[in-house]
Amino acid sequence: MTATAASIVFKCLSGTWTLRRTLTSAIPSFPSGTFTGSATFTPIPSSPSSPSDQKQKETLLYTETGELITTNGLTLRANKKYIYTYSPTDDKLSAWFVKESRGDDNQTKINDENNTIDGGNSRNTVEIDYLFHELVFGEGGEEGAGVMADGKWTAIGDHLCIKDNYSARYEFEVGKGEVRRWMLKYDVKGPAKDYISETRFER
Repeated sequence: MTATAASIVFKCLSGTWTLRRTLTSAIPSFPSGTFTGSATFTPIPSSPSSPSDQKQKETLLYTETGELITTNGLTLRANKKYIYTYSPTDDKLSAWFVKESRGDDNQTKINDENNTIDGGNSRNTVEIDYLFHELVFGEGGEEGAGVMADGKWTAIGDHLCIKDNYSARYEFEVGKGEVRRWMLKYDVKGPAKDYISETRFER
């Protein structure tokens, strides 16, 4: 099978990245600021209770933690989780919201403290909830699809959350089949939201 932009990017995401995010808000009640921390992509094996379509996908749990310093002087600890999946059958890379619950001893568990996977006791379980957005890598889907003149692979995605629209743009710097660094930019518009979030990831 020919390697594609989506398959190469997904393979390279695993592991830990340092991140720096700038939040620039046009609404005074929604603070601007800078977030610094780390993000880890951890493989999630399929559990016996997973639907058959989920078992056919390769799955990574995205977990970020860090500190937000706002322009009005507040310092906040923050964290978030998503699930990224890659489907080899249709070459789709997607980001999903996470549903967490207390599981039984027969389900796959994620240890929230260090992102390790175990198979027992009373850890929280994580599973796919609903679609956030699909990463669309331009036309063709062959290796190199979405490459710009400066050597970045780009992908876009959109998500409408009630009345708020999240437009995502990914830029991956790729060399010799490896992602060296990448950027994720959200342009968020809605009745009570008007901000840009730009995050840069590096090893």
